[in-house]
Amino acid sequence: MAAATALSEAIARLDGRFGARTVTTATTAADRTSDRRFLTETPFDRLTGGIEPGSAVALAGEGTCGKVTLAMRAVAGAQRGGATALWVDGARSFDPVAAHRAGVDLGRLIVVRARSREELLLAAGAGLRSEGFRLVVVDVGPAFAQVATPDALTSVLPHVRGSTAALVVVSDAPPVRLPVATFAFERIEWERRHGRTSGWTYAVRRLGDAADERALLQAAV
Repeated sequence: MAAATALSEAIARLDGRFGARTVTTATTAADRTSDRRFLTETPFDRLTGGIEPGSAVALAGEGTCGKVTLAMRAVAGAQRGGATALWVDGARSFDPVAAHRAGVDLGRLIVVRARSREELLLAAGAGLRSEGFRLVVVDVGPAFAQVATPDALTSVLPHVRGSTAALVVVSDAPPVRLPVATFAFERIEWERRHGRTSGWTYAVRRLGDAADERALLQAAV
């Protein structure tokens, strides 16, 4: 009993110093490695090989360049098999109709409308620690940029490692100090059908990739 108490106290001290879930059980770790990467079912998967629980990526691009749509496709991929996802909506622009079109099961998506930097970080950190989510999306679009940039999420990254969820950060500008794989989006052209705009094509590439490999994606409006 004394040994168990001492161990619990030691874990509590580590969690207090380095963040929750610093120490996990061997069973949890083994189960986590068996989790499959989830796919967006777009050419983006060719660049990433899929998104893995415990990893973090950033999707960056100005305006309507497809980053939010791809994040929704990632949510749909994470939900396959019955999982739940969390969307922290700092941009306050989440569109349930667009999400449904992207294949998102709205019944298994929790949306938190953060009003401050503190609320955004609290929601993201709680989602990554809970083991109740497969994916946590944080949207810090232009409406929220004055309050918090993607770099504010640096304090949340310790919770990503060892989490059962992946973190996807969506922003207009790429992070400067956030050490995550960042994919830049660029709208290429509008597609027209019968004289009307029917969708658009955009390119996505990983920043810092020497090969400058790109994937082309299409989306309907």
